Amino acid sequence: MDRRGAADVLATDVPSPFARSARERFESVQSSVRYEERSVYDLQGEFDFAFMGWVLQTLDDPIRALKAVRRVAKQLLLLDTISVPLTLVPAPVARLDARRDGGEGFVFNPRGMRKAMELAGWNVEAQTRILRDRFTIETDWKHRIGIRGRSYAMLAS
Repeated sequence: MDRRGAADVLATDVPSPFARSARERFESVQSSVRYEERSVYDLQGEFDFAFMGWVLQTLDDPIRALKAVRRVAKQLLLLDTISVPLTLVPAPVARLDARRDGGEGFVFNPRGMRKAMELAGWNVEAQTRILRDRFTIETDWKHRIGIRGRSYAMLAS
C-alpha cells in the first residue's frame, strides 16, 4: 500500500519474532510504513482501508477482531485460510483447527467467512473463488490435498 501511494500506512502485529523481523524489513528498505506491536482487538484511529492477511485463523475470537477493524476502517480486504472440505457443506460453518504446533484457531468455509463478516457489521462487496498457493511446501498429505486449507479473499465496506 505504501508503494501504491497511500499517504499513511500502519502495520500491526502482536509481539513475536515475526513482528521483529517485519519491523526490520520495513526499516531496511526505508519504508514510510509505521509498524506497531498491537493486538487487532486494540486498534485505534481512522483508516480508509484495512488489509487482514491470514489473521482470523490465529485468533480466539475472529468476529470480535472483525468488529475491531470495523470500528476503525471504512473498507476491508480480508485474505485468510478456508477449509476445502468444509466448502462441500452448504451451510455457513467453521471448525476449530487444533494443530500439533499449538496454534489453534477457527477455519471457515466461504459461506462461514462471509457470515462472520456480516455478523461483524461488514457488507461484502466482492469475493474470490478459492485461491491456490503458487508455491507450496508439501510437508504431508494434508497439505498436498488441501485439507489444511486454501486462501480466500473478500472485500467489504
